[in-house]
Amino acid sequence: MSSLKARKKITHKEIKKDKLVTGYFEARNWLDKDENKKKLYIGAGILLALVVIGYLYYSNKNAKNEEAEVKLSAVIALYEQGKYPESINGDPAANITGLAQIVNDYGSTESGQTAKLYLGNCYFNMKDYDNAMKQFDDYGGDNDIVKSSCISGIGAVYEAKGDLKKAGEYFEKAANVNKSVVINQENLFYAIRAYTNAGDKENAKRVFTSLKEQYPKSKYINESKRFESEFKN
Repeated sequence: MSSLKARKKITHKEIKKDKLVTGYFEARNWLDKDENKKKLYIGAGILLALVVIGYLYYSNKNAKNEEAEVKLSAVIALYEQGKYPESINGDPAANITGLAQIVNDYGSTESGQTAKLYLGNCYFNMKDYDNAMKQFDDYGGDNDIVKSSCISGIGAVYEAKGDLKKAGEYFEKAANVNKSVVINQENLFYAIRAYTNAGDKENAKRVFTSLKEQYPKSKYINESKRFESEFKN
C-alpha cells in the first residue's frame, strides 16, 4: 500500500509571491482593455497637470517672497532711523514701498508676514495701540523668532494699556514659542515685571524661578532681582 505524501505547508513568503503573480496578470488583463488604457492616460495627464500647476504656484510664491524681501530691506532703513510714519507709508521719491503696502501686497509670503512685526512696532511707537495689536495678532508666518516677537508685542500693548496681568501672560507665552529663541530670557523678565506690577506675586515668583532654572547665566536674573522683594514672601 502506497503511503500518502505529507501535505506541503505553504509559507507566508510564497503566499505573497503568489499574490504578486496573480496581481501582475490581473493588471495585464486590465490594461489590455482600451477603455482602461484611456482612463490611465487621462489620470496621468491630470497628475502631470497638477505637478506643473504646483511648480508654477511655488515658483511664483518664491518670486513674490523675494520681491517682498527686497522691499522690506529698503524700508527697514527708514524704520531704524525712527521714521515711523514714513516707514508705514513709504517714500515714493526714494522708491521705497511702505510697510502697510508690503503687508497688503505680499501678505501671503513669509517676508510679507515679517513686515507685520515692523508695521506693528511702528504703530506701537506712535502710541496707536489698536493698530499695533491688529498687526501683531495677525501674524501667520513660520518664523518662530518673529512669532515670539509678535506675541511679545501683544504683551507690550496690554502693558501700555494698563492690563498688566494680561501683559504678563503674553510675555510668558512669547517665551514658550520655541526654547531656542534668543529673546526668551528677555520675555520672561518682562513677564516678571508685569506680574509684579500687577500685584500677582505667585506668578511673578513662579516665572522668576523658571528663569533661573532655564537660563542660570542670564543677565535678566539680576535685572529681575529688583522686583524680588515684592514677590519673595
